[in-house]
Amino acid sequence: MSGRVLLALVLFLVLGAASFAVESGNLPLTIVRAEVKTRDRVVAWVVNTPIYNEDPYFEVAVRSAKTVIVAERDPENRHEILPEDWKPGAIVQGRVDKHHLFLRRPNGTELRFIITRRSKARPE
Repeated sequence: MSGRVLLALVLFLVLGAASFAVESGNLPLTIVRAEVKTRDRVVAWVVNTPIYNEDPYFEVAVRSAKTVIVAERDPENRHEILPEDWKPGAIVQGRVDKHHLFLRRPNGTELRFIITRRSKARPE
């Protein structure tokens, strides 16, 4: 009797662990959009008037089999740009790790983005 209970418990744990498994490794992702945007930041106040500075950031939206992921990244320096190959419809290798999206550049290095939104992909 205890052998059957132990077997049932092991099967339950194995099946439960498999259902929560996250795909690891690189996945093919389709670029929906990749663009440079700006957000305003208050630098100083002069006689109750704010002085703004525009800070650029990168925003990408990628589609996997089931979801559309929108993520953003602040450039490391003012000369950093997104790869020219990242046009809508282009397929790139990437991986998702909790709150981060890692996309592989054409030269093999990865860019880390912070995920801001996830939504279910519409059927094509």
